[in-house]
Amino acid sequence: MIVRYPFLALVFSLVFVLPIQGRADSATDLVFSTGVLDNIPQQKTVTYDHIRLGPEDSGLNLIENGAVSLSVAEGENGGNEAILEMRDNGTLRNRTPFPADAGNPLVMAFLESSLRSMAQITGGSPFYLRNRIKESLRSGGQVTPTSFTIDDKSMPATSITFQPFQHDKNAARMGDFANLTLTFVVSDDVPGGFVLFSAATPMVDGNSLYRETIRYSSLADRE
Repeated sequence: MIVRYPFLALVFSLVFVLPIQGRADSATDLVFSTGVLDNIPQQKTVTYDHIRLGPEDSGLNLIENGAVSLSVAEGENGGNEAILEMRDNGTLRNRTPFPADAGNPLVMAFLESSLRSMAQITGGSPFYLRNRIKESLRSGGQVTPTSFTIDDKSMPATSITFQPFQHDKNAARMGDFANLTLTFVVSDDVPGGFVLFSAATPMVDGNSLYRETIRYSSLADRE
């Protein structure tokens, strides 16, 4: 199944306005930097764990045991393309090709998934939500040094956070989503450049109204 993401227009517009080669210093540059797929061998696949939780009565497609795979292969036109596959409990939900030179396509898929979830839970306009997210991503977020652990080995990383609705004029009407935080953790030590993608409302009494995470798992041989 081939699925296209409407958020691609948003992401590509950001990339075209802010062309980047490799890592840079600003929050926007770090998230949308290109060349991050260069360290994925064509015979390998990067895998991620995917969880999406929210109110059961919202009709949201909850994912408690999801998986994402990302690989790079030669495309029909001779250039490389990135293939992104998303599964839920082993069932393939979608498979999408992306240009391999336009950054990590999981950024696009994650933003689109988060946007759809927010619109479904809040009943708000996806166009309004998309514009607020776009403004937040373009204006820049907070960049913080951090670390992560893989196979008991600690590695340096950078955390980038955005709060797209914190100062929105309609924040008082958005409930928990007024303080939604988008988090991206990046590291040059990880194939594909990303350790974590997260969208979450604040924790209240140990629970969050909405939480979605895509977390790096491993680099494995392609099947």
